[in-house]
Amino acid sequence: MSTPTLSPNARLATDVFAEVAKGNGAAFWEACHDDLVWRTIGTGSWSGEFRGKQAIADEIFRPLHRALAERATLPTRVIDGGDVVVVQARGKNLTRKGERYDNDYAFVLHFRDGRIAEYEEYCDTALIDRVLGERASYLDKPA
Repeated sequence: MSTPTLSPNARLATDVFAEVAKGNGAAFWEACHDDLVWRTIGTGSWSGEFRGKQAIADEIFRPLHRALAERATLPTRVIDGGDVVVVQARGKNLTRKGERYDNDYAFVLHFRDGRIAEYEEYCDTALIDRVLGERASYLDKPA
């Protein structure tokens, strides 16, 4: 049985997740358009739509950095749709309070001109709120 060849977008998604797993977060930002739209689907305090790299860094990644002592998101499956790539993943995370936060994810990545233009995150948002608490509580704290 032959292994299917991934599209350039699916290869980029796979490469980005591999680099981020090694601690190279810059690979993610380099793969994204400046006007990136991030949506975390759900109704919890971590859910919402965020536009632009700076807003996403400030509203999502900075609070996550403040909440988590260890963070890893490990892909388990890649579904290659060309301009839309789905990455299923399992989080392996530890909060700064010593609690496990291991969520399951489906990320839907929409590509434009070979870079990520939209990033949709599907996960257990009740788990996020239960373990991490309100996102707003991390917005004004020092890292």
